Amino acid sequence: MKKLLIIVCLISSNLMVFAQQSNGVDASEKALSQACLTGNSQAIQSAAMELLKTAAYGADKLEYASNLLSSVEVNGILFTGSKGDTYPVIILQYLKNMRTDVRVIHTDWMLDAAYFQSLQAAVGIEKNNVAGIRALSRKMPVYLSLAAKSDFIGDLESELYCTGLAFKCSPAPLSNVKVMYKEWWQKCSKTHMSSGYSLNANYLVPLAMLADYARETGNSGEYTTIKQKYSEIAKSVGEKEQLPTIK
Repeated sequence: MKKLLIIVCLISSNLMVFAQQSNGVDASEKALSQACLTGNSQAIQSAAMELLKTAAYGADKLEYASNLLSSVEVNGILFTGSKGDTYPVIILQYLKNMRTDVRVIHTDWMLDAAYFQSLQAAVGIEKNNVAGIRALSRKMPVYLSLAAKSDFIGDLESELYCTGLAFKCSPAPLSNVKVMYKEWWQKCSKTHMSSGYSLNANYLVPLAMLADYARETGNSGEYTTIKQKYSEIAKSVGEKEQLPTIK
């Protein structure tokens, strides 16, 4: 009985620590979101540092963020839809000085009146919805993270072209797969792709396209490499390991 009580006490103690850590992460994420809404660079940097200290965003999440940024062309605008494709990117930009040319906009932030007003002044977006994103893509390079909200992706589907971990929004058709292969796949970091991080499932979209490209161009060696990586990632995130047929 005494041993059982000790175990229960240890479990309770660990749960309290976990709850405290979770609360700390939530508070840090909220602080970073608020700082981004105000646009205060010093506040964003400070909040990003505090969030990084919580260890909630480790190497796999930061690698994903790096590869997401690599999916966006110079001076592009990246619309995100979750904390996993937003906060690690902000951390890299403000603490690692990585791809600071990319403007990151969580779609929920556009619902804040003051933030949207500043965004209108900065980039000329007219509406805080899909129509606004579509119109903006006619004036500058606009991208949606693969983790953006499904309604945004669904409404823009016919105008989206995968460039890695992001879709480029374009009114004109793009030959994006060849560019994605040379400018993204060959250069992106591949260390933590099969770590089991849930957002890594998004790698399966571009990898299926790249495997089909490698097969069509007769590059059997690269096809085998991509197929193997696809299988590793799929297994790690609980998806089917077999490549889908691209039509």
